[in-house]
Parts: sequence; structure tokens; C-alpha cells
Amino acid sequence: MRSAPLRILAISLACAASIFAAQPVLAAPVSRIVAVVNGDMITSRELDRAVKPEFIGQQIDPAKKPEMAAMVRKAVLDRMINEKLLYQQAEKDGIKVTDEQVDKAFEALVAESGLPRDKFLAAMEKDGISEKMLREQARTHIVSQQVMNRNVVKKVVVTEEEINEYYRRNMAGFAESRAHVGIILYPSEAEANKWAADIASGRVSFAEAARKVSVGPNAEGGGDLGVMAVSDMAPGMAQVVSGLQEGAVSPVLSIGEVKGQVMLIDLEQAEAAGDAKPDADTARRIENILRNPRVQARFQQYTTELREKALVDIRL
Repeated sequence: MRSAPLRILAISLACAASIFAAQPVLAAPVSRIVAVVNGDMITSRELDRAVKPEFIGQQIDPAKKPEMAAMVRKAVLDRMINEKLLYQQAEKDGIKVTDEQVDKAFEALVAESGLPRDKFLAAMEKDGISEKMLREQARTHIVSQQVMNRNVVKKVVVTEEEINEYYRRNMAGFAESRAHVGIILYPSEAEANKWAADIASGRVSFAEAARKVSVGPNAEGGGDLGVMAVSDMAPGMAQVVSGLQEGAVSPVLSIGEVKGQVMLIDLEQAEAAGDAKPDADTARRIENILRNPRVQARFQQYTTELREKALVDIRL
């Protein structure tokens, strides 16, 4: 299981930092303790910094919606307590994170921003986020991942028979099926994500969007590519189509040098053989499909067990 991407973490930190940066230091209230986790404290200032991005993201004004704000605040504190417990467990397990690992994670964050290193750091500093803060968060992220891998992910088992059974019930014969698909290729100047959001919300249909903006084939016909055998599709297209339900539209994809979306209009499913088995790539994909909800359930169980053994004093 993967935790929130570092890019999202950086944005959250930026939101919080920008809110607090304008306040005079002398006017700031003394930070009180809101929770103690096996002796480790969480202060109100730490909680405020973590909860502000949630208020912004969910468009909650605490003054106008105090009850909702209190619920969000409690949920964020609960998450912070779990993070403390995971970090403490890492120390018990002897998990150590090297500076080299932190450097690698930090450089990945810089690369993901798409900015030169100096401009990225300048943008973060402008929002009150130092390189030291980002590196500390990267270290915490790596520690949490290692604890999860050791105590959660590795204990979730998906058998070969389960994979084969899923394949027979859901995917066998797919390659021999015939799919009716549509495609939108967005021009470089188009806001692909905005168009995708409009399609998802129903403000515009896939066909209407194709006619208005697509530079792909048969744009005037709503991007309709007609019916074709899945086995005749390019591997990338076949993989995308295999993950869609009839009538569903894919997320925004990189298709060659442009962004695009695919719609599965209809599928003529071939009859599956009773002893069919997936190839190696399909088996790995099915394993992830089956594993992910089990990892989530195991994570909930694991954090519950940690909390039952811990001394947690919540003072919120």
C-alpha cells in the first residue's frame, strides 16, 4: 500500500504554510498538547498545520461550519496518531532510513514538479516550506512504507488459484472479444483534465467533447472507431479497454505525444474456456486487483492492534 504521494504532501504543506506565514510571531498563541502517543506529543500547532489543507480542499469555513470542521480536525488527529505509532514501530523493528534514501526521494519530488531544482526550492521557500521540512517528511514517508511492507503487505497472500479463478470469471476470452470503442486526442493547448472532469460529471458527453476538441480520428463522428477485435488492438489500447466497463471512459492517458481518453462503448464478449489461465502480465495485474482491498483491510487491523497496545491520551 502506498501512502499519499510526496507531490500532494508538498502541496498540502504549502497551503498550510501560506496561511500561517502572514501571522505575526508575537501574536501566535502558545501551542498546547492535543495528544500524547506513548510519550510522544502532538501539539495544537502541528494539528493546525495538518488540518488547514483539509479545510481548503473540502471548502470548509470553520466559522460557518464548526461541527464539520470539528469532525475533520478529529479525523486528521486520528491519522497523525497512527503515523506516530508507525514511526514508533519502525524504531522497535530496527528500521533505519539512510540519507541516501532521503536524497533519492527528495530528488524524485523535485523531478515530479517539472521545475529546475533552484526554482522548485524558491517556490517552496516562498510558501514557507524549507528543504529541511521536505526532507523530514520524505524520511517519515519512507519509514511508514517500510513498516507497512514488513507488517502489512507481506502478510497479505493471493494464491495462484484465486488469480486463475478471477481470470476465468472476468477476463478469459477477452482477447477474442470484439470491442466498440471511441477515442479523444486532445490538442496541446486544450485543458485535458478539465474536459475529462466535464465528461465525468455529465456536463458534456464523450461524443460532444470529441466533436468540439479532439484532433484524433473521426472527431466529427464523436471519436467513434467502430468495432474491432481486441486481439487486433495495440497492446496499450487493449490494456486500457480491458479495464473498462461498458459505457465507461478512461482517465486522461498519455497516447504517444498527446493526452487522450478512451471510451468502451460496447463489448461482444467471447465465451471463456473453463481451464483458461492468464499470461504473466495479466496475472500480476489480477494479483494487484485482489491484493489491494486486502491490504487496506489488513492495514486497518494492524493500526487497530497498535492502538490497543499503546498509551494514547487525546486532549482535543
